[in-house]
Amino acid sequence: MPRLSFILTVAMLSAFGLVASDIYLPAMPGMATEFGVASWQMPQTVSFYLLALAFAQLVYGPLSDRRGRKPVLLAGGVLYLLGSMGCALSSSYMGFIAWRMVEALGAAAGLVIGRALIADTCDKRTSAKVYAVVYPLVSLSPALAPAIGGHLAVAFGWRADFLFVAAFGALALLLALFVLPETLPVATRTRTGLFAGFGRVLGDRNFCRYTVVVCSIYCAWFVYLTQSPFLFVQAGLSEAQSGWLYVPLTLGIIGANRLARRLLDRLPYDRIVAIGITCFVLGAMGFLLAYTMGWRSVTAVVLPMCLVSLANGSSLSLAISGAIASEHGHAATASGMVGFCQIGSAAVVAMGVSAVSGTGFGVLAGAVAVLSCVALSACNPLAYRKQPAQRG
Repeated sequence: MPRLSFILTVAMLSAFGLVASDIYLPAMPGMATEFGVASWQMPQTVSFYLLALAFAQLVYGPLSDRRGRKPVLLAGGVLYLLGSMGCALSSSYMGFIAWRMVEALGAAAGLVIGRALIADTCDKRTSAKVYAVVYPLVSLSPALAPAIGGHLAVAFGWRADFLFVAAFGALALLLALFVLPETLPVATRTRTGLFAGFGRVLGDRNFCRYTVVVCSIYCAWFVYLTQSPFLFVQAGLSEAQSGWLYVPLTLGIIGANRLARRLLDRLPYDRIVAIGITCFVLGAMGFLLAYTMGWRSVTAVVLPMCLVSLANGSSLSLAISGAIASEHGHAATASGMVGFCQIGSAAVVAMGVSAVSGTGFGVLAGAVAVLSCVALSACNPLAYRKQPAQRG
């Protein structure tokens, strides 16, 4: 296992993009009023951020395979800081979106290169165990970021949220500068065209199967993140109160991740992925039951999502590790591609759901149900492969 300082730094690099994505969720209704836009337009700011985050990962992966990890990481970090400060100073809706996209272009470096650093230093099995440490730390962001952001917005206004993420990103970059080694020696760097590894990665069937699992779970997560603030407002909750409702979800992610780490020594890798997807399906059934019965309480919104969060903590993290550590031999390119698919699909789905159907409990329930079926379609080939993952 790598040193603890290495793991913690990689976790911060992986988290700062997600902190920026989630921190202002409780403030979105108030921001819509300040910018003079409809409520459905604020979730689009998350989607534009995710789209920029997704496409940038396609470049960072092969670029770091050619130029090394640290130079590309530091350049992306500077963009992230500029974008965060620009968001804090924005005075219009379109200006805010523009700076959000700059922020996302920088944040992508932390996501891609953080995963590549793990792949550079660990085999597939060890990578899964490192992810089981990193992912709970990263998963704190969906809960703690809205909780922190809600209190900051109440005390100082929503602009303080982006000053906070800028400070968080600056700390992560300082740690990367002084703690992380360059894990890709010059002799092993790619000499072919920048995107030459894409074909080999896409030709890996296991990469594709794992990526379907990752995308379906992550899409459900972001549909929830963009729909739930408006459901909580309808329930009469304040920004600070609604921010804390993301904490149980993160506790579920952390608990599932810790359990998955222990099960790696007892069960085939892909069987654990299948168990997580089963929880995803049960959560979707919970949403549909609540919608059918006419339950609209906060509990009816949060409790089914706690089941989905178990899949987020187990299946999603293991599927990311499996996709990057497959037989294609292009770790950073695969990291960028799985990140592009993960975040790009979440952006398109979250944007499409809110634009076409608006916000509402029925919209949330239907979207999660469809996405759970997509995950289940990839589950069977993963769960019953003849070769168990312990040998990977």
